[in-house]
Amino acid sequence: MARRRMTKQERTRQIYLRVCFVCALVAVLFTVLYVFLNDASKTTIDLKDVTHITLTGFDGEGVLTATVDVDEKYGAFYETVSVDFSKSSGLTNGDEVTISFKYDKNAAKTYNLKVKASDMHYTVSGLVAATPVSENDLFEGLDINFEGIAPLATASLDASNTKFKDVVTYQIIDEKEYYDAGETIRVRAVFDAADLEKLDYKATVDSEECIKEYIVEDVDRYITDTDQITDEMMASLKKEALTLFTDANEYGMRIFCDAGLMPVYVNKKTTFKWSSPNYISSYLNVLREESYGKTGTHVNDIKLCYESVISQADGKACKAEVIVRFQDIIIRKDGTIDLKLESGEIISADRRDSHIKAIVRNEIDKDYESVKLTV
Repeated sequence: MARRRMTKQERTRQIYLRVCFVCALVAVLFTVLYVFLNDASKTTIDLKDVTHITLTGFDGEGVLTATVDVDEKYGAFYETVSVDFSKSSGLTNGDEVTISFKYDKNAAKTYNLKVKASDMHYTVSGLVAATPVSENDLFEGLDINFEGIAPLATASLDASNTKFKDVVTYQIIDEKEYYDAGETIRVRAVFDAADLEKLDYKATVDSEECIKEYIVEDVDRYITDTDQITDEMMASLKKEALTLFTDANEYGMRIFCDAGLMPVYVNKKTTFKWSSPNYISSYLNVLREESYGKTGTHVNDIKLCYESVISQADGKACKAEVIVRFQDIIIRKDGTIDLKLESGEIISADRRDSHIKAIVRNEIDKDYESVKLTV
């Protein structure tokens, strides 16, 4: 059967279709080439490769955090990157966590970046069970040492025997230069919970609230109150004071001149002596707190006032008031009293009662508070 010849119209249509097909094919090829060449010119960043996941804490209390390595060339892009966790805290071994990324596509386009941001899947493992550490555990082995005599006792801390000395420091709160017996000293244990966790310990109290109180005790103390002075103590002081009324040459010349009496000399020396001392009164003088540590001061003294006769070799005599002082009297830690009898001395003698009162009451020396004794 003879093949039918195509009409001119059919041949034109066939040519048209073939041209369209070729054009479409060329367009596709150009599109693929464009995409290929465009991707080839982009810098590829896989966020999974630049993200580091850190797991901390203990089993049941695990915490996931993420850090992203930043290429400074694309700093503005990295500022838009965020890492999200399906769960990031309270983690237990075996938990499955999905990690996803977000970023600004416009920022990526600005830097001509090809960003890969597929989800990551993380399985929690390696968390250990925490060993709880209480306030008592943290302070165990801490020694507080007192030196000196209260109220001028000093305090220092010795943490050499504490279990956590490498990660815990100890501080006295509102530390003072001096402390009195019976005072309370508050000490804080300062630590970073993360340092303890590295050792598999978990503190049951925050550092700010980890405070223990200590009492200043087992120290010698100076007498600072009249209630601490007994009749027996005063009797001992008075007995010792009487032994000091012997040679009066230190005060005799001035007292005799004041009384209008002429001193006499034997072998070119005066011969003044004391006799018949009669006790009048006594005062406890205590150093004021603001003067603690001041050069030339002592913490306490007891001044005993006497009326005594001062005479010389020719028999002439007159009366004068005399002050005997004992200072730095101490109650030892075992309860015994050190009256410091060896400190006893006559510190003044005068015919003028007002002068004696000013001294015995410390009316001039404002470093001390003076109280009259009734024992």
